[in-house]
This record gives sequence, structure tokens and C-alpha cells, in this order.
Amino acid sequence: MTEGVVLIRRDAFDAVGGWEEQLFLYHGGGDLAWGLYEAGWSGWYAASIRMHHPLTEPARHALYHRLAARNRIWIAHRNLPALLLPLYLSAWTTITLARAVRRGGLSQTLRGMREGWTSRRTQRRRPMSWRTVHRLTAAGRPPII
Repeated sequence: MTEGVVLIRRDAFDAVGGWEEQLFLYHGGGDLAWGLYEAGWSGWYAASIRMHHPLTEPARHALYHRLAARNRIWIAHRNLPALLLPLYLSAWTTITLARAVRRGGLSQTLRGMREGWTSRRTQRRRPMSWRTVHRLTAAGRPPII
């Protein structure tokens, strides 16, 4: 889910604990969406709705590269069944490193990956059920990529 414009039933949002403050930036929407699906809710993406973001420099910055890499490891550790962790993390490690090599930010990406891996146990582990994995996959959002 994009965190730019999100409408969530308040009772659903509260039931899953809302936004995870430690994530701060990047992948908080994925964490929240996985939690909502695990709680039995579903999502709908309104692709026709447009939002405006204030003009900013489009280049990625060091904080982005570090936190995006760290948070991806954190949300995997928090949410995925143990059998899916190696699949998810190897897919995203490959994708992330390829992007970093091509577009820049490799050193900060590696720093974020190291930080995510060494601190992953600070995250409360609550793996989703295989039923949720199936629901996400059926909805076109398999929790692998």
C-alpha cells in the first residue's frame, strides 16, 4: 500500500496496532497491509485516484537506501512464516543490490541490510498464517516479491 493516501476503517487500524513507529519511513504500508490481511481484512487499490506530492528532488538519498534495506528485513522478520523468509529475502536482496549497483546507493544499502539483519530480533515476531499467505497470493500480492 502507498502511505500517501490510505483509508482504513478505524476499528481495523486499531485492531492491528496501527503504524509501526520503528519503521518511520519505507515499508510501513506493507507491514500494515500484511497485518490487516492476517486479521481477516482485505485491501483495494484504487489506481485511478491521483495524488499530488510536493515537488522534491527525485534522486534517492542515503537515508532512503539505508532505511529501505533495513526495514525490508524487519518486516520480513516480523510477518513472514519461517519457510518464506529465505525466499523473500533472497529475492529482495537480489533486486535491491541490482538497483543499488545501477542507480547508486550501494554502500548505504549494504549498511541498511547489515543493520536490519543484526537488529531484526528487536522486532516483535508475529508470522502470518498460511491462510493469509494464500489470501495475499490469490489477491495478486504474494508475500515473496
